[in-house]
Amino acid sequence: MLVQGGTVWTPEGARRADLRVTGEAIAEIGDLAPLSGETVVDAGGLHVLPGMIDVHVHVDDTIGPYELADTFPTATELALRTGITTLAGFVTQRPGETLPGALERCRARARGRTHCDVRFHLTPTVWPWPWEEIEALVAAGCTTFKLYTTYREAGLFTSYERLAVVVERLAPLGARLLVHCEDDEVLRAADASALDPGDAHEHARLRPEAAEVAAVERVLDLAARTGCPVHLVHVSTADAVARIAAARSRAAVTCETAPHYLLLSDAALAGRNGHRFVCTPPLRAVATRARLEADAAAGAFDLFATDHCAFTRADKDARREDFRAVPSGVAGVGALVPTLFEMLVTRHHLGLGELATRLAANPAKLLGIYPRKGALAVGSDADLVVVDPAGPQRPVVSTLADAYETYPGRTTTWNVRHVLLRGETVVADGANVESARPLGQILA
Repeated sequence: MLVQGGTVWTPEGARRADLRVTGEAIAEIGDLAPLSGETVVDAGGLHVLPGMIDVHVHVDDTIGPYELADTFPTATELALRTGITTLAGFVTQRPGETLPGALERCRARARGRTHCDVRFHLTPTVWPWPWEEIEALVAAGCTTFKLYTTYREAGLFTSYERLAVVVERLAPLGARLLVHCEDDEVLRAADASALDPGDAHEHARLRPEAAEVAAVERVLDLAARTGCPVHLVHVSTADAVARIAAARSRAAVTCETAPHYLLLSDAALAGRNGHRFVCTPPLRAVATRARLEADAAAGAFDLFATDHCAFTRADKDARREDFRAVPSGVAGVGALVPTLFEMLVTRHHLGLGELATRLAANPAKLLGIYPRKGALAVGSDADLVVVDPAGPQRPVVSTLADAYETYPGRTTTWNVRHVLLRGETVVADGANVESARPLGQILA
């Protein structure tokens, strides 16, 4: 297959070029003529980008008593339609499971059901960690682990003392720790005496910005002392961004934020339908959202990810009278690419290459799969996206499941025209191509 005439965004920069795919890989990039009988994709006047990667999604799993609204088939179908060719989900160890057993449980659920490629982060829930298992998993390519500094009631809380042990042990393995940063003591000290359970806006008050900042400071200190690479997920406060920037010279730290923190504020939590927007960390004040948008435009985030965690309308609505019981999370996998292209490239004039780095190359590096993924380079997987920046206005769709739309009324002119996954056409003329079976693979 030859993708011809587009502006090709390689690690070295953008140039008008043709790109040949042989099998599952990129074979040539240059001024190329079609071979006899070769399929040609006309990319004239369009951008050719590496397949994008969302490193933070929750799908096809149970959280507490709730089944998540999106399955692997629905989430990965929509991901492909918007130019995402790899998703990374989470394995949370259950009581009685070994960590390899938990990983296999999640892989089995995904196997044969994913339209794009998938990978998993690991969350051990026993203490001490099963270090022999972890060393074997890292050697097999499972190099990212996630912990939480809160969620005590859910059995996920990790103290800073235990975090110190974890980063000390992970550092020499070459693994990376992802951390959900909300200081549990700050949260527990929040004043709930005047709580109105019917007012979802209280969710933001009970999970203040100070909780995130306090946890970020502690985790940055541990990263600096041990040299362990640390990735801070869904950063939602400008003060935390400032702390991270100041620590980069002494700690191997990366960070992400999600589109809902850039596009929505805590105003969405007000009123009768505020429960639909309950997520953790919560949506922040208008001024904080504006500062985060400026930070994103200035390149403060290493990557963007959705924290896609959609619950059904029925499950969201069933507990609307008490926001504390509402399942926490919003949909986002279908909104990552269009909303960020509109905000950062169209509005703020961020270079398209800069955004592609944060949606493809840097996520691939976080997952340890670069340059196999995340790059248009000879030998890389032929995961690529042909994008028209001036297409017709189309609605942003966050999820295909029966869940509330996170960004109702938002539209985009950034149209995904064609997507290849490991050399196979999976989106043509903006629509998913029907296949006898999902083509996604489970990455090590």
